Amino acid sequence: MKYAEPLIINKDEQSTVRPRKTGSLKGIGFVYVLVLLLLWGGLVYGGFYFSKQYLDKTINNIQQTNALNIQEIKERMESLTNEMIALKSELSNTDQTLSSSSSIQAQLNQKIDLLDRQLKNLEKSLQILKEAPNARR
Repeated sequence: MKYAEPLIINKDEQSTVRPRKTGSLKGIGFVYVLVLLLLWGGLVYGGFYFSKQYLDKTINNIQQTNALNIQEIKERMESLTNEMIALKSELSNTDQTLSSSSSIQAQLNQKIDLLDRQLKNLEKSLQILKEAPNARR
C-alpha cells in the first residue's frame, strides 16, 4: 500500500480557507452581558431612588413632629409666664396687706421658684428642639 502524497496548501489557497465563524456566539454573549449590566444598573438606581424617598419622608415627619413640639413648649412657656406674673402681683399685693405673715410669703416664694425652674427646663427643651433640625443639615 502506498500512501497518498501529503496535501500541501499553497499560500494562495490558505488565504481562501477561512476558520469557522463564532461571531454569532460572541454577539449573543455580548447582548447577555449588556442586558445584565443594564438590569443591575436599574436595580442600583431604583434602590437609591427609593431609599432617598424614604429618608426624605422620614425627615419631613420628624420636622413636623418637632414643629408641633416647639409650638406646645411655647404655649406652656406662655402659660407659665402668665402664671408667674400673676403670682408676682399677688405677692406684691400680699406684701402690702399681710406683711406680718411670713408663712404665706414663703409659700408664694416656693411656688415662684418652682415655676422658675419649670420655665428654665422648658427653655432648654425649646433650644434643643430648635437646634435638632440644624444638626441634620
